[in-house]
Amino acid sequence: MARKQTTEKYYTAAQVKAILGITDSTLYTYVNRGELQRIVPPHRKQGVYLRSEVDEMAREMAAFFATKVTTSSIFRKATKEDMPAGVALSAAIFGGVNIIPLERRIDWLEKNPDIDYIVSHEEEQMGYASIAPLKQEILDPLLRDEIFARDLTADQIEAFTPGKPLHLYVMAMGVRPRLSKLEKRTYASRLIKGVTRVIIEMGRKGITFETIIARSETPDGIHILRHLGFTEVPSEVPGTRNFIIEVEKSGIPAILEYKRALAEWRNRQEL
Repeated sequence: MARKQTTEKYYTAAQVKAILGITDSTLYTYVNRGELQRIVPPHRKQGVYLRSEVDEMAREMAAFFATKVTTSSIFRKATKEDMPAGVALSAAIFGGVNIIPLERRIDWLEKNPDIDYIVSHEEEQMGYASIAPLKQEILDPLLRDEIFARDLTADQIEAFTPGKPLHLYVMAMGVRPRLSKLEKRTYASRLIKGVTRVIIEMGRKGITFETIIARSETPDGIHILRHLGFTEVPSEVPGTRNFIIEVEKSGIPAILEYKRALAEWRNRQEL
């Protein structure tokens, strides 16, 4: 079997495991059940797998898991009772160096109960997002690492006050590690869509955002922010990328929907 034909028609075992997010034992199970064909080309010891079969299985798995997550996972606002598990999840996602202490997160939530959100599955937190309105004089040193999020006091977290121009800082967003790529993508999508709906609903309540700020140090985070339409701006911190949405100028579909909701609120105030 020619190498070109192998590349075009078949996947290696390593490629199959990466595409399907499975282990060696699961791959062997699929072969033994006849769900995937393992083909050993002449004069070669390693088996290969038909691309068409693997791609079809990947599509079926993606459709099944996406439906399962949509119907069984819950996106909701976090409460104080969620904070211990949230701190543990944050440590698992980002490591323990800059984790916000439990007491600090509870203080923030008592000041503004609308800043933390989670996606859970069967009562286990699978992802979380923290969005906080901050003053510009707090944001600037925060983005330069002159101060750190873990040091912010409750007094520095603003309230979501209708009609007051605010800067929204995406403090953190992530999903549980050690999931398959498909699981991570699906839970991340659920989380992002949920936060997007929250922001649009805030527009209906008159919450006015001038900017939405985010930063990331990871390739996945940077990719997501660019995909969402954030614009990268210069960063003074090596290895960290800063991103912004200038709401008034933005043509991102979700931001346009937020602006329409905000305009409707303003029109109601004028009646």
